[in-house]
This record gives sequence, C-alpha cells and structure tokens, in this order.
Amino acid sequence: MEDKKLKQLEAKVKDYKQFGFILLSLSIFLFIGLVIPTEHTVITAPSLIVSGIFIVLALAVVFHRLAMNTQKQIYEDSKHS
Repeated sequence: MEDKKLKQLEAKVKDYKQFGFILLSLSIFLFIGLVIPTEHTVITAPSLIVSGIFIVLALAVVFHRLAMNTQKQIYEDSKHS
C-alpha cells in the first residue's frame, strides 16, 4: 500500500514539473512573439497578450510549488518509514 502511494506521488511530481515547464515555455514563446517586430502584423491588443503571459507564468509557479510540496511529502513519508 505504501509503495503504491509513493509511486503515485512521484508520478504527480513528474507531471507537475512537466506542466510547469510547458507553461514556462509557452510564456517565453508568447513574449518573444510580442517583442519581435513584424512588417505585416499589427498587434491590436498587446495588453491582453501581456496579461496572458503573466497568467501563464503564475500557473507555472503554482505547478512548481505543487511539485515541491509533493516532493516534500514524499521525503517526509520516506523519512518516517
């Protein structure tokens, strides 16, 4: 039972880290698209894109915190066993 719970927590940590990395990559991609000037494209709502970047970055931080809290829980569970 304990080994199954440990494997589930490790899988959650892996997933949280992957989600955080994907969201961080997405925010970088959006920022680069906002910064690089283009000849034919005019951005009509840059404030909307900037707020989207901050939202995605905030979600990346949330997933990183979830991963660290779950990793801490794994450490404490293995310490008590």
